[in-house]
Amino acid sequence: MSAGILCKRQLQKLIEPDGGPCRLSRPSGAALTEVDASSLDLPIAEEFWEMRGSCRTGRRYQVSDIIRKYAKHEKPKKMSAQMVLKRQNVYLFKVDCAPNLDEDIQGKSTARSSIGRLDVLVRLLIDEGTRFDCVPAGYSHNLYVEVAPITFDLVVQPGTCLSQLRLFRGGEHLISLTKEALQYENEFFPVVDREGKRLTDECKDSSRETGYPFCLDLTPDPHAGCSGFVAKPDCKEPIDPSKKGEYDPTEFWEPVYKKKDAIELEPDRLYILRSKERLRLPAHLALECQAYTETMGEWRIEYAGFAHPYFGHSRSEGAPLMFEVRGHNIPTILTDGIPLGNVIFKRMSKPANPPEQKSQYEDQELRLSNCFKPWPQPSPCPSP
Repeated sequence: MSAGILCKRQLQKLIEPDGGPCRLSRPSGAALTEVDASSLDLPIAEEFWEMRGSCRTGRRYQVSDIIRKYAKHEKPKKMSAQMVLKRQNVYLFKVDCAPNLDEDIQGKSTARSSIGRLDVLVRLLIDEGTRFDCVPAGYSHNLYVEVAPITFDLVVQPGTCLSQLRLFRGGEHLISLTKEALQYENEFFPVVDREGKRLTDECKDSSRETGYPFCLDLTPDPHAGCSGFVAKPDCKEPIDPSKKGEYDPTEFWEPVYKKKDAIELEPDRLYILRSKERLRLPAHLALECQAYTETMGEWRIEYAGFAHPYFGHSRSEGAPLMFEVRGHNIPTILTDGIPLGNVIFKRMSKPANPPEQKSQYEDQELRLSNCFKPWPQPSPCPSP
């Protein structure tokens, strides 16, 4: 097996091996079926705890220690059917997926795209873990996810998938493409502009760096007519992420219009924005988006995420990335074209097969979570 992210075929062999030991299974006995081109979705189990706050384990503690010290109740509660997770509260769920990884396989997790766009923090916890969302090589213990809805109440039930896990062989330095390496992807260069022209100039500077900056696009969306969306405060109705196209987006979001080629972020509100750069990922590359640090200003990308091989590949102009951005402390002005997030391209261990059907976000421009109906046709834009 080559160094790189495991593709769907390789993940399925860990779930249903040919005579070897099973490396991924569900303690509940259900099948692990939600496998994408470069990750698998992690279903939550019925056991959960209400926590007094967010907490990592660190090298000294197991998750059971964190529960004993910081849960509101030591014995787990059991979710027999749907339940509502209240905003501004922290919950800890056992994951219904038991890894038994080989010594050369490790993992990284992130919230599913549809969940991040609902302003829900989802972080993977393990025993003696110094960082959220990381699974060390050879790990064979329980997984847990910390879930914290920020703006909306969230409906979940046993088996709801809030996060996804990528498994890879080799260290980050082996599978992450530097800009120097990326510029040799001549036939399959993954970054294009709106006309489909390959954007290779960024690779000519600081070529040993791995981060390719993606920038803010405030051009009004061709369908919605606005430059972004901002979550409404104090929404009463909880959101069930399993319902596709169910909710009226105007009940939960407000349009954001640029003024003088900029927008102003209000503190502690979530904004959905998009990138100028666009993706056309080939079979042998995947993507990880990382947040810029606080040194960039009083805002940050709240939900860094994954993109799978073939994302945007069916469109000559590719597909933009969505950014979930939150302002902090003071009002902040973001100008059109300002860098928002670093994108890191990762090698696949084996090329992914072409998808059997297009990604639900393949045709996105400015796009909310898929549980919302399309944004209605715009009213006239306010004057700058």
